[in-house]
Amino acid sequence: MKKGKNLRRDFLKQATAAGAGVMFVPAAAVRGTAANSALGLGIIGCGGRGTSDGTDFVQNSETRVTALADVFDDRLAAARAHFDKLAAEKGQGQIAAANVFRGGRGYEKLVQSKEVDMVLVTSPPYFHPDHFEAAVAAGKHVYLEKPVATDVHGCNRVLKTGQQAAGKVSVHVGFQKRYSEAYRAIVERIHRGEIGEVALGQAYYYTNDLDRQAKPGMSATEARLRNWVFDKVLSGDILVEQNIHIIDVCNWALKSHPVKAYGTGGRQVRKDVGDVWDHFIVTFVYPNDVKVSFNSNQFRNKTYRVQGERFIGTLGTSETNHRGPNQILLNNGEKYDAGTTEALATAVANKVKVFTDGIRAGKFDNEVAQGAETTLSTILGRTAAYSGRELTWDRLVKSDARWDAKLNLDELGGGALSQN
Repeated sequence: MKKGKNLRRDFLKQATAAGAGVMFVPAAAVRGTAANSALGLGIIGCGGRGTSDGTDFVQNSETRVTALADVFDDRLAAARAHFDKLAAEKGQGQIAAANVFRGGRGYEKLVQSKEVDMVLVTSPPYFHPDHFEAAVAAGKHVYLEKPVATDVHGCNRVLKTGQQAAGKVSVHVGFQKRYSEAYRAIVERIHRGEIGEVALGQAYYYTNDLDRQAKPGMSATEARLRNWVFDKVLSGDILVEQNIHIIDVCNWALKSHPVKAYGTGGRQVRKDVGDVWDHFIVTFVYPNDVKVSFNSNQFRNKTYRVQGERFIGTLGTSETNHRGPNQILLNNGEKYDAGTTEALATAVANKVKVFTDGIRAGKFDNEVAQGAETTLSTILGRTAAYSGRELTWDRLVKSDARWDAKLNLDELGGGALSQN
């Protein structure tokens, strides 16, 4: 059994090789590929997620944050101070004042900046299609946070833009688990048939509540945008915005998306803010009538937080979990253990390295189809639970359902960009 550095080294080697079939462009087309030159990263959405993701880029690759866009002054100021400090520690220049863009149209200026090679989209998911389209049209590489949209129409827009991006720029979607050595080791064994034919799945995401960002005295629009994670239209609800990581593993392990779903859920505990549900109980049905039971909650309960996936096959059982165990147990008594209790410890670093190394080498990844498929899978479960009726994949996709945020954006400079 391979552990630690050997397992990570082999993963990165395999991930790099996996991109060998994509189209090449001359290295000179990437500004940051000059010797000792960092790739320039522009961030659309400068809240907690944007700052966290941007920091991962700076710490795990030769990347410098060169531009920021957000609708809120405090988010811009905090992010600028943070990334200027990181730049100083690496002997790099600070973010120029001319590359700090406030307002709903600020992202349009950011993607046109010559100092930006890559765009990190960490705005509320409702706005992802707009921001993704602008970045690709400007010829920028894009790291698009999950989910790719909050409705079917938005997913279709992202898919179309992804097709336009193919072979021209690199696009990654924020699913870190696929870059975990432990998760990869288990899923590869499932695909090799070690647990036999998968007959049943169990998946779960139980976690604590999220902090409220709105403050007294804010306008209704600002309060809604600050608290976007509690807003169905802006976030997609917890199944789409947060639980999506679990459904992505299910799709990955089963090499498919669900063909139908049915379920329930509601607001049992958290009723003081927004309109998102605080729990879901959904059955996803995959090809060959493989059923995956999924449960989640987002309660104010900091004593219990766990997420994982279990697949039961004809020869054994697999189990993946962000904090372990990550193992295969066979009916004949044999066992494989990935040997880690922190399965995601290096996943983000791996993903950032694969993304940026591919850009420098002119090997452009395109994860849009996967990102849209998984987002649509969660929308399938959400829509079925909302209605209380079974819903098929075909019916969902054909609906091209579209949500309207009904926001008066003018009072905040014409847009909403920051992510908590």
